[in-house]
Amino acid sequence: MFSKKYEILEHPADLKIRSYGKKMDEIFSNMIEGMFKSCRPEMTKEKVSREIKIESLDRESLLVNFLSEALTLSDINEEVYLKVKFDKLTDKYLKAKLEGYKIKSRELEIKAVTWHNLKIEKKGDHLEAIVLFDI
Repeated sequence: MFSKKYEILEHPADLKIRSYGKKMDEIFSNMIEGMFKSCRPEMTKEKVSREIKIESLDRESLLVNFLSEALTLSDINEEVYLKVKFDKLTDKYLKAKLEGYKIKSRELEIKAVTWHNLKIEKKGDHLEAIVLFDI
C-alpha cells in the first residue's frame, strides 16, 4: 500500500500531479486536494460547500471536467476545496459536495486543467491519475 495521497511531479513550466487511490473516488479526492494545496492558499476559518453534478464521455473527461468545475468555482467564490463527498460516481457521471474554506489569497494561480498526457490507470492493487495544470 502507498502512504501518500498524491505527489507533485517534475515539470519545467507547469504543475503536474499524480494521485493515488484504491477506487475512483479516492483518486478524484486526492487530486483535488493536491491541486488546491499546491496553490498554497491563505485560508480563512470560514467553511464552505458547493454541490456539483457533472456528466462526461469517460472517466478521464470526468476527471478533467470535475477539476475544471472546482477551479472555476474556486476563482469565482475565492474558495478552495480540500474534501469531496460523492453521492454518486461512475465512469461518466458524478454528483458530489465540495468542502473547503474561503481564502484571502493564493501563491500559485492555476489557469486551466489540461488534457496533456492525462492518465488514469490501474497499477497493481490501486489506481493512479496524472494531470497537468497550466499555471
